Amino acid sequence: MNMLYVLLLVLWSSFNRTSSFLIYNKDHNKCVYAVSASVVLTAPCDASFTAQRFLWISSSRIISLAFNLCLGAEKIEDGANVLLLPCNESNPQQTWECKDETLLGLKGHPLHLNYGDYVEPNMMLFNETGVWSRWLIYGTNENLCSRGYQEMASNPNGKPCYFPFKFNGDVYAECTVDGRGDGHLWCSTENDYEKEEWGFCHPINAPETNIAVYRQMQDREHVIVMCSFGRRFTKSSFQLSVEGEHNYTLKDPLCYSNEKCVFDVKVSPPFSFTCVHEINSAVNRRSETYTDDHEEGVSLFYICFSSSIAVCLVIMTVAVIVTTIRGK
Repeated sequence: MNMLYVLLLVLWSSFNRTSSFLIYNKDHNKCVYAVSASVVLTAPCDASFTAQRFLWISSSRIISLAFNLCLGAEKIEDGANVLLLPCNESNPQQTWECKDETLLGLKGHPLHLNYGDYVEPNMMLFNETGVWSRWLIYGTNENLCSRGYQEMASNPNGKPCYFPFKFNGDVYAECTVDGRGDGHLWCSTENDYEKEEWGFCHPINAPETNIAVYRQMQDREHVIVMCSFGRRFTKSSFQLSVEGEHNYTLKDPLCYSNEKCVFDVKVSPPFSFTCVHEINSAVNRRSETYTDDHEEGVSLFYICFSSSIAVCLVIMTVAVIVTTIRGK
């Protein structure tokens, strides 16, 4: 079943339009990993690992969701270490721009985000444009600017969110429900909420949930439910509510970087599924229900998947026969 999960996630990854992302180098098959404020390395990609998740908070600044610090450079010079800095929109050491389909560099300088080298594993600035300076959003063929900043809120004066902002001693890089009892997402429009300038977040932060159900041919009771939740917040909780002969809720799904989550379910018709996105385990952000009260034809996905397995088995069988013959 793990193979099925992986294949499902790969098929859906191309439709990922969420804002947070992993910075991926295809040549090394690694993602940027913020170990600490002063150490930024690369590691095998793990979409569930906050230390690999980044977000555009302005048209030119990228923040680490693990540390709420901005991606920047120690100096503006070739070979300078890339690290995390306190976010400052006027600091040219943390002002980035996409220069072509895969190249990311400091704005106004011929210096690019680079993987590092065998002697210095820390990421660095480099004045060349080879494959070690080429980056994509993990799970897609899109450049980093394709998930660029979008204004997320507006107060009565028309001011957008300011990220990151401070509230009750904590730092936020995204809209939050903290401090409110009604579950509405809000943000500060200044760097510190003590100025009491704030606004509600636009619906762009509350995308509609999509649901897809895949059924097997041999075991009609076994289904894979895919929920596309659209956007993850710091305290998001993804669940699946199942209504049928036995009602229950499934938690801890297998989720990919695009906030699409897979649930493995066994049911007997009639039944219905509801994908639920909650924040702070209390606020129901959005849900969508799928209902099935009759027998369906076999999913095209399962036909293709079964065919692929069959082809692989044939190829493996032929390979074994050829190897045996050669051995004799």
